[in-house]
Amino acid sequence: MGSERDASAVPVATTDDWSLIRERGIIRFVRLGFEEFDTLPAQGLSEERYRLLAERFAERYALRTEWIVERNIEALFVALEEGRADVAVATLTETESRRNRVAFTVPLTVSHEWVIGFGVLPGAYEESLATHYPDAPRVVVPDDADHRTIQDLIEAGVFDATIMDEAAARVALRTSSAIRKLRELPDVQRIAWALRPTNPDLQSVLDRYLTELHTVYEESPAARDWSAIRASGQLRMLTISSPATYHLWRGAQLGFEYELVRRFADSHGLDLWVTVAADHEELAAELTAGRGDLVAAGWVMTPDRVAAGLLFTRHYLEIRETFVTGGEPVLDLADLASRTVTVPQATSYVARLAGLRGNFNVEVSERSSHSILEAVAGGELDVTLMASHRAELTATFDPRLTLGLALDPVMRLAWAVGPGRHDLKRELDAFLDAGYRGTEFNVLYNKYFVNRRRQAQQHEHRITGSQLSEYDALIKPRAAAEGFDWRLIVAQMYQESGFDPARVSFAGARGLLQIMPRTAIEFGIDPAQLVDPEIGIDAGVRYLAWSRDRFPDLPPGEQLWFALASYNGGFGHVRDARRLARQSGLDGSRWFGHVEEAMLKLSEPRYASQAAYGYVRGSEVTGYVRDIRNRYGAYVDHFRQLEAAAR
Repeated sequence: MGSERDASAVPVATTDDWSLIRERGIIRFVRLGFEEFDTLPAQGLSEERYRLLAERFAERYALRTEWIVERNIEALFVALEEGRADVAVATLTETESRRNRVAFTVPLTVSHEWVIGFGVLPGAYEESLATHYPDAPRVVVPDDADHRTIQDLIEAGVFDATIMDEAAARVALRTSSAIRKLRELPDVQRIAWALRPTNPDLQSVLDRYLTELHTVYEESPAARDWSAIRASGQLRMLTISSPATYHLWRGAQLGFEYELVRRFADSHGLDLWVTVAADHEELAAELTAGRGDLVAAGWVMTPDRVAAGLLFTRHYLEIRETFVTGGEPVLDLADLASRTVTVPQATSYVARLAGLRGNFNVEVSERSSHSILEAVAGGELDVTLMASHRAELTATFDPRLTLGLALDPVMRLAWAVGPGRHDLKRELDAFLDAGYRGTEFNVLYNKYFVNRRRQAQQHEHRITGSQLSEYDALIKPRAAAEGFDWRLIVAQMYQESGFDPARVSFAGARGLLQIMPRTAIEFGIDPAQLVDPEIGIDAGVRYLAWSRDRFPDLPPGEQLWFALASYNGGFGHVRDARRLARQSGLDGSRWFGHVEEAMLKLSEPRYASQAAYGYVRGSEVTGYVRDIRNRYGAYVDHFRQLEAAAR
């Protein structure tokens, strides 16, 4: 956490952009000092939540934070202009006059303005008043008046009504018997943070972070029992990245552990969400903190893990821990004399080596198993100890590695769940009991550890760096121009075409993003040119932006899911689903768990017959959105790991 000081303690003025902020190691935020800072919600995000998000942003990039407190919005902007702060963290409505002074991040939410009862809060609301009530008499209020002060003035009869953003207005209506809603203004207002327009790199990094917040990360992780998991419709898997556990292959998520857990999730109708940890120590911490439901990462039950309260399922694989070298092999314990064995921290290998007798050194490293294996292959490290199935798989594609002595007894790999999660453990045990060494299990095992052709395919196209597809360079500028994260477009592209620009669907859609000929014509594009990657990408991104802009009343994250649903199923069917959701007591402004449920009903005759656009293959639309969301989340997690490794 950072420090906080009053505005009277003026810091040295600087207008540094992102590279210099990283270099100095401190980012300066400015916020309002209203009493309501800790309590007033803004479309589900309180001001205190904004502060937490800012702190987490700083933590991601190993920056210390300094907070400046100001009394009104004008002072926030002045602090930016004078170089005393880098980012204004507040519920700031974007207006044309403000955009002439500051730059805004992607919106954190959107809001309507309500007329609740004409003296107004200064700033953004003045522009709305001038637009909608140009001749109304005004009562001037102090610049530092907050929403509660305005509410008190209305109740005291100082003036009759005001314009206020929806979140604050709802609080006023709920807490006052004298105030009522008079009108909802038609314009949708974007709520965002502000920064200097001369800091485009900082804005780019902030925008990416906030976009991920809307679409990927959970707001409030918590340990869940089996009933809560079933109710949520989602199982959260914690793992590490490796060829045997979980990895990205082109646009697909693969890995023996991943596919086995996915089969369990599918058997219960659950969506599977994967979070990749940097190392085994982080895995245990994330599980204990409730940020995942189970760890599937080639673990064995160790005394330390049991002492931490973790519960282990029955085993699903038996392995032998094997010594791996890049030179002279270890054929027996005598061959370890005066050598150094390097293993990752918080793994079972540490305890196994401690129990061996011999004249050798043990180095417990913060590196991942994969990184240690690469260092052994390159001669940087001497020896490591590795699970046999992983060692054999890695050595298949790296002839520099030599497998040696395999230790007895065999070790049994199991999944782990958090303390007290006996109900989840029972469900996992039942699944493993029923399928262990059955046909499906053996097919999956052979796919990863026996079939050399499949192994070679996975090895060739496994994503390990910052390139997701051969089309990244074409996607990035087009995505940026329309305000999309380029990784989302890659995720959608794989869903649409599998990265094949020549693909033509049964309905006639063409190109990397499968644009229909009539849609191309509307954008002024010859349909025959859609097979050109550059033209096909341009058309697809423009069409997704057009779909997104048809939902101006939705918060940014929801806008994206509704846009993808419209891209796949058509805007008319999405509108029908929103209407049906509201009729069914669901939220017509939320996709997952709400409008997606209504979309599924539109496949049924009794609901389709009452819909303006009739029948739609609802499962195709909902699966499309979920698959892209999950793939995009995997890409984001991959880049988070790359950034962490670089630091």
